[in-house]
Amino acid sequence: PKPDEVTFGTVLAACERSGEWEELLRIAKAAIEYGVKLDGMALTSALHACQQLGLAEDALEYLELMKQLGDEDFPITRGRQRMGAKQKLHGPDAVAYRLAISACARAPGGHRWQDGIRLLNEMRTSKYKNCAPDVVAYTAAIAGCSEAGEYTSAMQLIQTMRQEGIQPNVVTFSAVINACASASANLARKREEEDRSIAMEDVRLPMTRALKLLEAMKSPTSSIKPNIVTYNAAIRACAEGLNLAGAFDLLRQLKEDGLEPTIVTYGSLMTACERMGDVEAASKVFRMVKEDDGGNDNDDIQANEIIYGAAISCCRKARQPERALLLLRKMISDELSPNTATFNTVVAALAEGKPDSKIDNNILWEKALAVFKVMKSKHAPPGVAPNRQTYNILVRCLAANLQPGYAESLLTAMRKDGFVPDVDLYTLTVRSYERCGNPMKALRLMESMREVGYHFYEVKMLDDAFKNGVKILNQVGRGFSSEDTSTVRGPFFSADDDDMDYFGDQEDDGYDEDEYDYQLLNSLKY
Repeated sequence: PKPDEVTFGTVLAACERSGEWEELLRIAKAAIEYGVKLDGMALTSALHACQQLGLAEDALEYLELMKQLGDEDFPITRGRQRMGAKQKLHGPDAVAYRLAISACARAPGGHRWQDGIRLLNEMRTSKYKNCAPDVVAYTAAIAGCSEAGEYTSAMQLIQTMRQEGIQPNVVTFSAVINACASASANLARKREEEDRSIAMEDVRLPMTRALKLLEAMKSPTSSIKPNIVTYNAAIRACAEGLNLAGAFDLLRQLKEDGLEPTIVTYGSLMTACERMGDVEAASKVFRMVKEDDGGNDNDDIQANEIIYGAAISCCRKARQPERALLLLRKMISDELSPNTATFNTVVAALAEGKPDSKIDNNILWEKALAVFKVMKSKHAPPGVAPNRQTYNILVRCLAANLQPGYAESLLTAMRKDGFVPDVDLYTLTVRSYERCGNPMKALRLMESMREVGYHFYEVKMLDDAFKNGVKILNQVGRGFSSEDTSTVRGPFFSADDDDMDYFGDQEDDGYDEDEYDYQLLNSLKY
């Protein structure tokens, strides 16, 4: 027999109970393509999957399918009725709307928050039974505002709830405070991008609103007291509002209220340290984590990738590249998995920093290359590999430090990895060759630019360099094929051969990759 709506509904229910959300949606789409019209309960299962996966567009489509059910009589498999609801579903109910609103709230970046509010308003005027919005629906819509940083809309929804006689709960208030944190984060990011219209007071305003809401919850007349999630959201608001002292004060308050900090608490505190570039405060957070880990025998209170990543970024802001490097090495030794962004932050810290002494083994660009090589090695954590940002940072650093040979080899490696270098990377490398007194190599590099579609005569600096190189060629009577006796040396490679690819595959001449990578990992020690 052919599968019908009951068959598909039963399978979808089984997927829902086992949490196989992607498989559930695959089967639901297959049923629709097969021509089966799913019943209300099956569509609710599909909405649940969309909610779990944050698939707003799919959720809206399934909600529309529920609206098309009308008054047709669809069989419902025995045992699949929602508890306390024996009637058949002839359209979306409150559960379906709540799931759809939550799916919109969970969309990446909260970009579908307005759809969530639209659905909330639709519930008020719905022709279907039992569709009036409740605290769960409102909280889901506010969570969407939270993701998007739309804190004013979140607070307006709180007022509307109260006007309708719906009492917000602690989850609702926590979502509003988190919306304030996201708003401060968005404004701070725009301000860093040199949006002169945004003042520091604008960045701090959402944080101030969040702290006032927290105080209202703590007042003796309030029936809803903050929990650890509320405090974590408030600490994040302080972090994004650049209020480091306020973040630490909230840690004190939550302990006085008898709450235990979580790893999220310490992660938010470390974010506050990172935003201010306060390395000493970051060290304090590490000590707190260690004390909680040792004092409570709680495996959940251990520094994780988020805490280390924020601390490394803090070191970069504080111009302490050696400490950033040490933290990366500590992550690896603790068997954590730093991602590419964390590696890039360390590379950037080393590239931007100044060495602590003039000792050769303390040259920061050498250590930046060591980190790069680890990213390319088999010892790299899963998913870690140099990306465009990695190459951009390193090429600029090497060119500025008069290491054009390494910079050019990285341009080659960059192209092998599928990234087309920007013309300014070529420009900086050519200029570095000129400053090192190697016009022949500068000319050769400009010729190689044609392979990626660049023409040096379109860039004034490169055109001037070309003319200068041609002048030298005419004077010495030699062309591009001439031997260049200059030698470029670096910390890990000898480049006596002018055409050697410093970062490419090496010939099999006794080179032990495992041993080499091990030495590179050791080079992170100092």
